[in-house]
Amino acid sequence: MRNARQTDEVGRYGGEEFAMLLPGTSTRRAAQIAERIRRKISDMNVIVDGNSIEVTASFGVACFPSTDINNMEDLLKAADKALYEAKETGRNKVVTA
Repeated sequence: MRNARQTDEVGRYGGEEFAMLLPGTSTRRAAQIAERIRRKISDMNVIVDGNSIEVTASFGVACFPSTDINNMEDLLKAADKALYEAKETGRNKVVTA
């Protein structure tokens, strides 16, 4: 939430997934924002039971309107597909639809 504007919507979307809606933001800018957040997460020092653990995040970015994205359902499907591509190709990265 500290990385969101007042006009953005951020919320849990599924078990371990979150969605961010960034009105008026281009695909390129949304990918830059996702990358900034990804780096912040990766740079965190998380201690569990006295052990430092690595935390990573994968992001799927999609933009409305664009080719084959005509409504919210299409937008979420495209972002989800990009997210799974990020996870399947090494994790801890941003993939754009």
